[in-house]
Amino acid sequence: MRTIVNLLQQDWINSLGWTLLHSLWQYAIIAAGCALLLFFTKTFSANTRYLIALGSLMLSALISAITFHNYQQASAEIIMHSTKQVAAIPFFAEKNLFSLVSFISSHINSLVVVWLCGFLVYSLKTLVDYRYCQHIKNQHIASTPEQWQSLFATLVAKVGVNPNIELRISTLAIAPCAIGYLKPVILLPLGVLLGMNQQQIEVILLHELAHARRKDYVIGLTQTIIKTLFFFNPFLRWLSNQIDKEREHACDDIAVAINKDPLLFANTLKEFATMNINQKPAMNINGNKLLLTRITRLFNKHERVSKSRHSLIASLIIMLSSIVIAVCVNAKPENDKTISLNVTKVAVQDVMTEINKKCGTDEVLVTKDNGDVTLLLEDISCDAAIQLLQDFVAENPAPILEKEGS
Repeated sequence: MRTIVNLLQQDWINSLGWTLLHSLWQYAIIAAGCALLLFFTKTFSANTRYLIALGSLMLSALISAITFHNYQQASAEIIMHSTKQVAAIPFFAEKNLFSLVSFISSHINSLVVVWLCGFLVYSLKTLVDYRYCQHIKNQHIASTPEQWQSLFATLVAKVGVNPNIELRISTLAIAPCAIGYLKPVILLPLGVLLGMNQQQIEVILLHELAHARRKDYVIGLTQTIIKTLFFFNPFLRWLSNQIDKEREHACDDIAVAINKDPLLFANTLKEFATMNINQKPAMNINGNKLLLTRITRLFNKHERVSKSRHSLIASLIIMLSSIVIAVCVNAKPENDKTISLNVTKVAVQDVMTEINKKCGTDEVLVTKDNGDVTLLLEDISCDAAIQLLQDFVAENPAPILEKEGS
């Protein structure tokens, strides 16, 4: 893993590492805001609550992209030409040696290595799940009786789904699921077909067709990619769980609205739970473990929400988004001073002295024979300038380090 990391540019590694770390507090704020919004929207439709949770997840991904971009921008373009090989020097002053930022900076490569290991493991799991879905989609398919094909076509028309969607009876699938986007398929396990009556199967198919109509498969794949990138972040996982829960509720609502029999749907859910079918694919009727919640909410009367309350929720969303983006955009390294420097073939010692003077840091001196550098820095942070010099000298033999006055 370290070999792979070593192939990456140091500024890219730094940007990635700090982006991952910042995601912890950034996503915590977004998750808290999402929880607040969901609390005030208990009587809203499941689809509205789903959009709130989904929007929070997408905002999280956007914030991380902005953070990564900011750190990349902080690594200003630098051109250095040295007349002699030089080496990595601990530019940070001794008094800052044990500061949190300095500690993290010195271990950022190890942090990225650990993340990369976890990312590869979760990526492999995601790939295996995807291949499994594709396998059960095309293998061990039983012939579908004509009466079920006719019934399915009627339900497709009621739901308003692409008429090209196909119903397949699977002897391998362990739960009903909707797979695919361009060529969507509804898989119905043979056990469900044999173990439930026609009315129950109809509501199950309505639920899965609702997933297809809402394009949940595509959203689910996007959600999985984000979860894989930030597998370590508990706040993102909570957001993802809220999306899954509200997605199932929204599809339940569509099925009940068409079937107009919530009692039948609730009994179907209950009987489905007793069939000991464990969830495997991502999009299926047992997509979360809160079956009791799904059953009881079918009988709760939703109160009408005033326009003023809608406006309040919209205002909270806008305010939360603005605060998080503003904090992220204005985030800077620990030393918020910026410098500009343009030198051509100047001794490394003199360049370091000038940066230390402008940044107000303790001087770290090197000898004159470290060679000359050509350097262009334009309005970048002191920490970024120091990091750039560290990166430049990192690949060369270490010179003798002397501190002024020692």
